[in-house]
Amino acid sequence: MLTARGWWFVLIVGFLLVFGAFVVPYHTAVPAILSVTLFVWFVWEWVQFHFKSNAAVSRLRVRRWVMQGGRDAPMLWANVPFEVRVRVRHDGFVTIDYAVVEDRLPSGADIIEGETADHATIAPGEPADVIYTLKCPAPGVLRFEGVKVRVADLHGFFYRRVFLRDAVEFLVLPPLMNEEGRQRADKRFNTLPPPGIHRLRRPGSGDELLDLRDYRPGDPPKMIAWKASARKDKLITKEYESDVPVRCVLFLDTSEGVRLGPPGNTLLTRMAGVAAVVAQASTANRDLVGLTTFDDQTVTPIAPARTQTHTINVMRRLAEVSALQPGTKGVPAEHLTRRAYPLAHELYPELMAKPTNSMPLSRLWIPLLEKWWGWIVLFLLVVPPCLLAYRLGGMFSPGSAPLPTWLQKIYASWMSGTFEFAVRSTRGMQWALRIAVALFIWANLLLLPSVIAGLFWFIHGFRGWFGPRAGELTRRKRLSALFSLQDGTGPDAIERYVHDDEAYAERVAQFLQYHHLRCPIPLYDEQGRYRFRCAEKAEVLGGAIIRAVGRARDNELYVILADLAELGPDLEPLVKACRVARARRHHVMVIVPWPADVASPDVVPEAAAPVPDKKKKFKKRHPDDIDQAARHKRITKIVQDSLTRQYHESFRQMRRALSGVGATVMRVNDGDPVRLVLDRLDRLRGMRSRR
Repeated sequence: MLTARGWWFVLIVGFLLVFGAFVVPYHTAVPAILSVTLFVWFVWEWVQFHFKSNAAVSRLRVRRWVMQGGRDAPMLWANVPFEVRVRVRHDGFVTIDYAVVEDRLPSGADIIEGETADHATIAPGEPADVIYTLKCPAPGVLRFEGVKVRVADLHGFFYRRVFLRDAVEFLVLPPLMNEEGRQRADKRFNTLPPPGIHRLRRPGSGDELLDLRDYRPGDPPKMIAWKASARKDKLITKEYESDVPVRCVLFLDTSEGVRLGPPGNTLLTRMAGVAAVVAQASTANRDLVGLTTFDDQTVTPIAPARTQTHTINVMRRLAEVSALQPGTKGVPAEHLTRRAYPLAHELYPELMAKPTNSMPLSRLWIPLLEKWWGWIVLFLLVVPPCLLAYRLGGMFSPGSAPLPTWLQKIYASWMSGTFEFAVRSTRGMQWALRIAVALFIWANLLLLPSVIAGLFWFIHGFRGWFGPRAGELTRRKRLSALFSLQDGTGPDAIERYVHDDEAYAERVAQFLQYHHLRCPIPLYDEQGRYRFRCAEKAEVLGGAIIRAVGRARDNELYVILADLAELGPDLEPLVKACRVARARRHHVMVIVPWPADVASPDVVPEAAAPVPDKKKKFKKRHPDDIDQAARHKRITKIVQDSLTRQYHESFRQMRRALSGVGATVMRVNDGDPVRLVLDRLDRLRGMRSRR
């Protein structure tokens, strides 16, 4: 393709050629010879560039290394820098004189060192390397799409852009817990459990003395109670209580309501961070940790365990759910197209090029018969010629069936009226010319409705070639062709995506979510209701807790991390499940995510401004004297205060309902939720806090 410099060069050479060949050909031949020489040199450069680009660009290969801690990392850790090294080479026989190699920066990562692009000369056996350092601030999935390579000649006349697709995904696990979250795994106190919590009196390898018994052959010598053996003059063996592992089951809400927000800073990401720290700290104490993720439809449980493999699986699951995106139901199709079309052009330039994926002009023609009045236009277009042909046919074949009486009268009056108008219009002409002109005018008047209808039909359909509709339909068709090629569904899928808004929006949303690109989502529907309330998740969560209670072996701790503040009456299934869990001596903790821009419900509100005296007369002001910016700020504050009070009241009702059945309710930003969870695990273990 030609660059702007190349187009200017062609225009200047063309101007010199025209000037030398037609303006001053008899005075001097220098401009013509110079322009022809420059043009031949330009064509030679184009041939060279075209040959090199076809021979080398098609052979480009890319290889990527992602290293964390000095070695290849199959998975990454959040808040830990990692190095990305990209190498581009080709196995051809020509040299690419100038190339810009740029690695596409994945979403959800911040660059802290180096550059993602570099320019170099790529010769056979001499690759170009791009090295930079990234850091992911939050868990999730990191996706590298590939490398953009732009090749140009040394003069800057031509360029070619290719995208080397090398899609690879890395799980970004939640950050490792700090030293404050670590606990000692050995017993330091010999205390009784709290009232109502029993101990497992069974021989094992614990530290609490259970009983003394006679020595049996095979007992280890270190288990012999020497003082008791000396008193009884026989060997006595000590038996210790079995260590009772405390089971902690985490219930993480993954519904669409907690997925809203900027990438890496959603409510789901924050709750996943809390769950990760609790899981790691509990595993360090040799406790069993399970994870259950749920939304308003499905439940995905991971059974409690304490092995290293299990901990990694829990971290992987937390990373996967942290990358979930909200659904795009209700988003207009044109908004999705604006997001997906540039991304498709960037990732699939060869499939989105106009020679490969074009839009026929016939598709832009606006159909007329989709409207009810289009049939009236079609009637006016077809009926007059048909009546005229029928009338002429009746003149040559008198035995044909006559028209209905009412139609015959209308058509006869129309023919006589148009004939009289044609005769009056040709007065004063010679008889031969008058006959010809009168017949021409008469024929046009008879077919005038058809001519007007046909002209209207053409103008109506021709409007589709211009305006915003043409651009929107063109982009939609080209994206539909790309999707049908990727899915292997054939040309019928193109027609379905072009005409079916629902199917097209679903496929574009799938394309955007696959490439981790978010789009703006309306929070409220046409009736003004919040679209992401997800009231069904309370029933799903209640069922998951009941099943966990049925599989429980001892006193367990159920930690619920879910957005429950606005469920209201729909919270009843969860309340019943918590009541069942508490009846079986289990502990329930509910950690609710809290919006960053909403104040705490326990903060005392500021005193309201004094109400002005109604008896005092106010001077009526002109609308132009009112400060619109201050008025808008005042109205915004009133709306925010009203919504905040409503949210606080919903949270208090939820806390009152769950606290009434024995559950502990707290907010994510209320103190240290991780420390409170670990303290509750200590209580279940029958020990005081060791921190």
